[in-house]
Formats: sequence, structure tokens, C-alpha cells
Amino acid sequence: LALTLIFRPLERPEGKTDAAKAKLYGKWGKLIAQEARSDPDPASNPRLKDVVAQAKAAQVPADIIDRNLKKGSESKADYQEMLYEAYGIGGTGFIIEALTDNVNRTAAEVRTAVTKAGGKMADSGSVLFNFSRTGLVMVDAEEDEDVVFDAAIDAGATDVQREEDGGENEGYRVLTSLEDYAAVQKKLIEAGLKINAETSGLVYVPLVVKGEDEVTDEDYEANETILEKLLDVDDVDAVFKNY
Repeated sequence: LALTLIFRPLERPEGKTDAAKAKLYGKWGKLIAQEARSDPDPASNPRLKDVVAQAKAAQVPADIIDRNLKKGSESKADYQEMLYEAYGIGGTGFIIEALTDNVNRTAAEVRTAVTKAGGKMADSGSVLFNFSRTGLVMVDAEEDEDVVFDAAIDAGATDVQREEDGGENEGYRVLTSLEDYAAVQKKLIEAGLKINAETSGLVYVPLVVKGEDEVTDEDYEANETILEKLLDVDDVDAVFKNY
């Protein structure tokens, strides 16, 4: 396990924190509502109990959890997880996660967001092979480096990266296997480390990040427009990029 120092541009434009929280809460709300359809009581519904526990770990407010438990028991909406792939500008790629009760509507809205911003939808697998699915626990930048490193080793993490972008994404990226994500996150919290729940979760990490020499400033701005348009789609929960 090695500590890697990485620098990358600010992922989220200034002032977008509230929008990011809304995405996070919306995603967990839909997952809770979906699992509550069969039985809205977490005590007797193991799958729902697990989702509610994860939502609490992500710091989703109790009133939102309760509201979606009730919604799930009353609604017939059937949510499906969808994954879309798109090409950006200058050889970049996007992975788009969505949770929707209307696949046709979401597919059309994602396509419109991508193409109107200058991108192109990609065939399944043509962008995905450039990414790795992994667990990510974001630890606050103010934590001591040695403490984070030792705690990550003890928790069973696969890598620790120090991210310094001068923005709200600054901190330690603790990477885990998919299977160990929840356990590692729990152990880091138990170790007293401050976790950023909004940027933690199961993510797609690019195997190779395109640098400034490959993506011009103009292309970067164009790709950020595609990103913003995708995040404006209600059913889109997360977008991952390789630049």
C-alpha cells in the first residue's frame, strides 16, 4: 500500500454543493423507496435495512429517509439502475449512472444532454473498459497523513491517494475493493477520521487520466459543459470522467 500524491482540477464548480447534496439524497431516496415497496419496515426487510444503514452512513437526513419509506409503501414505481457511456471532446469519455422509473425517458434525456453539448453517445463497453469499478472513501484533508495511512492499512484499503486541488475535493482518497467498501468505511469512521459522505461510494475510476497536454483548455471547458448538462438530468445520479 503506497501513498500517491495527485493533483486534478476541481470537479464541481463553485456553488454546486447544494446540487450535489440533492443528487445524493435523491439517489438514496429512490433506493429506499424501491426496497420499501414489498415491506416498509427495515426490521423485517433485510435489504431495506441495509439500504437505510448505507443512507445514514452517507449522512442522508432522517426526514428524507422517512419520507421515502412512506413513498415506497404507497407507490408502484419500479426503479431500475442504468449505465450509459458517452464520448466527450478531445478523446475523453464519460460513464453515467442513473436510477429511473422510466428507462425510455431517461435514455432520451441523457442523449439530448450529451449531443446538444457536443458529445456523442457510445456503445456499451466502448468507454467502460477505460475505467475500474472500485470503492472510494474520501477522508478530510485536515486529518494527519500518517494517521490516515495507518488506519487505511488496518482497514484493508487497496490504495491511499492525497488529492490537492485547492477545492472541496481536497483530501485523502482511500480506495477499496467493491466487497470491502462498507467495512473499510466503517473502520475509518471508528478510527475517528472525518469522512466526506457526499464524495464517497462505489465509483468508476479512470485507468488513465488525460492530462493538460492531451485536453486543451477549450476542450476542457466543452467537456465541463457536457458534465453539467448530464448532472442537470433528474434521473442521473453520478457522472465519471477520464480527464
